[in-house]
Amino acid sequence: MGAQMWYADPTMQMVLRTMGSESVKEIFGHWVAPRMIFSGRVGAMALPMILSFICEKQKAFILCDPAVEKHARSVATDFEDAGFETKIWNQSAPEPPVSLVEKCSEAMTNFEPDLIIAVGGGSTIDLAKAAWILYEQPGYDLSQVNPLVPLGLRKKALLAAYPTTSGTGSEVTWASILTDDSVTPPVKMELSSMEIVPDFAVLVPEFAAGMSPRMTAGTGLDALAHAVDGYLTSYDIDISDALATKAIELVFRFLPRAYKAPNDMEARHRMHIAATMAGLAFGNTQCALTHSLGHSVGKVFNMHHGIIVGIFIPYAVQYYSKISTKYVKLARGMDIEAKDKAECLQKLVSKFKEFLLSLDVPYALKEHKITRADWEHHLDDVTRYAFDDVCTAASPRPTSAPEVRKILEYAYEGKDIDF
Repeated sequence: MGAQMWYADPTMQMVLRTMGSESVKEIFGHWVAPRMIFSGRVGAMALPMILSFICEKQKAFILCDPAVEKHARSVATDFEDAGFETKIWNQSAPEPPVSLVEKCSEAMTNFEPDLIIAVGGGSTIDLAKAAWILYEQPGYDLSQVNPLVPLGLRKKALLAAYPTTSGTGSEVTWASILTDDSVTPPVKMELSSMEIVPDFAVLVPEFAAGMSPRMTAGTGLDALAHAVDGYLTSYDIDISDALATKAIELVFRFLPRAYKAPNDMEARHRMHIAATMAGLAFGNTQCALTHSLGHSVGKVFNMHHGIIVGIFIPYAVQYYSKISTKYVKLARGMDIEAKDKAECLQKLVSKFKEFLLSLDVPYALKEHKITRADWEHHLDDVTRYAFDDVCTAASPRPTSAPEVRKILEYAYEGKDIDF
C-alpha cells in the first residue's frame, strides 16, 4: 500500500469534473441500488428464506463489532433457522485499516462463505466491501479500486448489509472508506466501484434504537449532508433529486425526535429510510464540499464524521449559490418563502444553522475545542487534504486551493461565505 490513490491522477481529476457537465449527463447516466427490505425484524426474517434458494453452500460470514454483536447473533439465528451455517467475526473497527481488511478476508477465505453479511455502521459495511474484494480477488491493490476497472465480484459470494446507524448510506452505495496504515501517518483511502454495492440492504429500525443522542445527531447529520450535497452536486439527476429532497424532509422532521427520545421507533424507522434514501441519492451522484471539507477537518482534529460534514452544509450552500440558483428550489421544497434570491438564501442558511444548534452542534469550528493556535498550525494540511479529496471534483462551483482555505477560515469563525 502507500500507492497514489486512483483519483489523485490529474487525468482522472479532469474526467471526474467532466462527468458532471450538463452535456455529459444528457447522454450518459446510471443508477445502482440493491434489493431492499425495510419492514423491521419480521420482514428481515424473509431474507434468509430468499437466499436459501440462491446460495448453494448456504454458508454466511457475518461481520460486526462487539457493540452490536447481539444484533449479529439475531441475524445469525434467522439464517441458521433457514439452514445456513454461520460464522460471526466481531473485530470490526472505525475507519477500518487495510491490515484489518486483510485479516478479515483471511477469515473469509478459511470459512469459504457464499454470503457475506455486514451488521453495523458504515465502517463495518465498508470493511465488508473491501474484505469481499480480497476474498474474491486475493492480492488486489485496494488503492486502485475505481469505477472504470471491473473487479469481477460475485463469483464466490454475495453481500448483504444490515445498517445499525441511520446516516452513512453505505448499505446502498458503491464506496468504501478505509485507512491505509502501511504509511506514517496513516491516510484515508476511498474505494469506488459499482460492483461493491451490496446485493441486499435490510433496514431494521430496532437495530438503531438506543443510540446515544450524540451518535444519533452525528449519523443523522451525515444523512442530511448526503442529501443536500447529493441535490446540489454537479452530478445531480432527476431521480437523485427526488430522493434527496424527501430525505431532507424526513431528517428535519424525525431527527430531532430520535435525538430527544432514543427509543422512539417511528423516528428510528423514518431516519433509517431517510439515511438510505440519501445514500441512494449521493451514491448515484456524489457528495461535494460538505464531505471533502469535513473529511479533512475531521481527520486532523478527530471530529465525528457526521458532525463535521453537517457543520459544512450552510457554508457549502452559500459557496455554491454564487454560480447556481438550485438552492432556490431546495428552499421552496422546505416551505421557505422569500421576496428575492438573497432573502431565500439567507433564510435557507439560517434554517440549516438553527437545525444544527437544535442538536447542540455549533456551526463555528472554533466552538468545537479547536484553538486558534492548533487551527493555524494545521491549516495548510487541512487545505491540501480537502482540495485533493475526490469529493471536491463534484463541486458545482469550480474551486481552488486558496478558495478552499478561505472557506475553512470562514467556517472556523462561523462567518457567512461572501465570496
